[in-house]
Amino acid sequence: MNCTGCGAPLAVDALVCGFCGLHNAVDLLAIRNFKLLAEHSKLNCPNGCQDLRLLKLGASLDVTVGHCTHCNGLHFAPGALQIALEKVAAQVREINHGRLSQILAQRIKPEAIRYKPCPVCRVMMNRNAFSPYINIVVDECKSHGTWLDSGEFTVLAEWMEAGGRQHIAAEEARRARVARAVGQVDPVRAVEVEGAESPDMDTLLARPNKRDKNLPAWVVGLVLSGVLWLFLGFSWPVLLLLLGTVAGWIWRDQL
Repeated sequence: MNCTGCGAPLAVDALVCGFCGLHNAVDLLAIRNFKLLAEHSKLNCPNGCQDLRLLKLGASLDVTVGHCTHCNGLHFAPGALQIALEKVAAQVREINHGRLSQILAQRIKPEAIRYKPCPVCRVMMNRNAFSPYINIVVDECKSHGTWLDSGEFTVLAEWMEAGGRQHIAAEEARRARVARAVGQVDPVRAVEVEGAESPDMDTLLARPNKRDKNLPAWVVGLVLSGVLWLFLGFSWPVLLLLLGTVAGWIWRDQL
């Protein structure tokens, strides 16, 4: 692109010509073809500059916008921005991942958070992300459309030309596949036999556990008593163990 004043080369994201100092309308230079419909309108610049002039964008976009000659912002009627960008991306057949990464890294600059009034109703517009995949925040009025600051439409158009729409579709399809794959894993649940009733708590408590298969305590005590008798002879530790074993055997059915 070249400066509209002196014709010097102009960088794609330059707002002011480095040779003559003219403030260029980057978005309109990117379109390269537009028609002036009205020099003045009832639309007011959200940045407090002046009223907006009406332009009809060319390059087959065929969209009417409000343009501020001071800050070079653009106002799109409801749905007009999406129509223009869809026309930009209409001929794209593949995703240029390198170009997309370059746009995200070099062309998008941080901006201060500031709410702006709608050019039509003057009510403060909402700040919404254009897409989760590109960090551009646009100002939107549900009733009267979208406002883009200078340079933002150019970045969005370049992103679309690099395959931004296809990138969104591919990412959404990938996320859907992941969601379906995760959804196919059923939670672990107990296997229920058809027609069988679930046991109540009393039944569960009455069930013998694996420890019931072990030797009774009185049998173990009797064996230990015999072993100690062989090594120690008859003594009071052996006598106590025998007494405990006998008591366990007598009370085995009541414990």
